[in-house]
Amino acid sequence: MSHFTFLGGTRIRAPGDSPFRGKVSLAQAVARFCNSEEGGLVIVGAETKDRGSGDNIVRICPMPTNPRVNRQYQQALHNHLYPPPDAIRLEVTQYPDGDLLLIDIPPQPEELKPFLVHGALVDGHGEGAFISIVRRRDDVSIPTTAAMIHSTIAAGRALLRGTPEG
Repeated sequence: MSHFTFLGGTRIRAPGDSPFRGKVSLAQAVARFCNSEEGGLVIVGAETKDRGSGDNIVRICPMPTNPRVNRQYQQALHNHLYPPPDAIRLEVTQYPDGDLLLIDIPPQPEELKPFLVHGALVDGHGEGAFISIVRRRDDVSIPTTAAMIHSTIAAGRALLRGTPEG
């Protein structure tokens, strides 16, 4: 697996952040890989910088040790990511000053896509009245436009009605 997302210092609730915004940010990071072709790895506690050829880790900023962190992150994903992804693994790795959380997302079955996030980040603020569909290709996030969403829904409805394509 060659694709990673690093959430530097991003926790379910980072200092000064709303709990909802942190949970949406986490769900979006996981959903990007769920909606991609290859899956990926989210590392919570690593800060990166784009050096022109992709993100490079520039700083490790581990989370304070918390024996419930795995369960809290699973619950956040359960509440904000639909459908539940197949076979993702959350693993806490101890680091000298705290913990890193690794979220391994294998490629997901096409019939489960798109993965939806309950909530969206609008101008840096969490908005609960929205859903977002995010995906990733290589090192970039790819927007899912309203036209793309509509065409997928329309095609599915046509198939359900038995309407021939074309």
